[in-house]
Amino acid sequence: MEHFDGISGGASTPADSKNIPLKGEILRKLTHIGGLSIPILYYFVGKRVILPLVGGVFLISVTIDLIRFFGNEKSKNVTGRVVGIMIRPHEKENFTGATYILSSSIISILLFDKIIAILAIAYIVVGDTAGAIVGRLWGKMRFRNKTLEGSLSFFLSCCLVALIVPGIPIWIKLTGAFAAAVVEALTFYLDDNLTVPLLSGALMQLLMA
Repeated sequence: MEHFDGISGGASTPADSKNIPLKGEILRKLTHIGGLSIPILYYFVGKRVILPLVGGVFLISVTIDLIRFFGNEKSKNVTGRVVGIMIRPHEKENFTGATYILSSSIISILLFDKIIAILAIAYIVVGDTAGAIVGRLWGKMRFRNKTLEGSLSFFLSCCLVALIVPGIPIWIKLTGAFAAAVVEALTFYLDDNLTVPLLSGALMQLLMA
């Protein structure tokens, strides 16, 4: 997430943040918030239900990306009309944040205990959205392409998620929330939609052990 410009998707720079319109930003965040359906649904169902659903959406997302990369002009124009306004410059030759978050969700569900996977996925969805909005509108203290206000909002929103989701000790959930915020702030080249849930989830899983 880039707190500076409010758009998620890895290590972009303030310079290229100007290349996406506000409408594209809003659509990206709405799509991102839609990812909250994954942990919410997983809370009520098992792996046998959630994995095929998330896997199917993941395949659609990857297919769209591959068409953007390797398709003919006609197919690229079609995908461009669908997702073009939301694509950041650095994503034109890279997978989108949606693909990354779907892949990290699948890995989290496979590797972590149920509640930990739910928390790890919810942290990146809720934290990224809150941090991006606050960072864009009110962020003043900048570091790299992020803001201190955005990172603080990321952490506090994750703390709210920790208070809502039951099942494991609160100190473990808050430690995971802090780890998620730190990983997001320090992520350089890998997409934070991948690193945040996997690293924060791994830490919570370790603490539970």
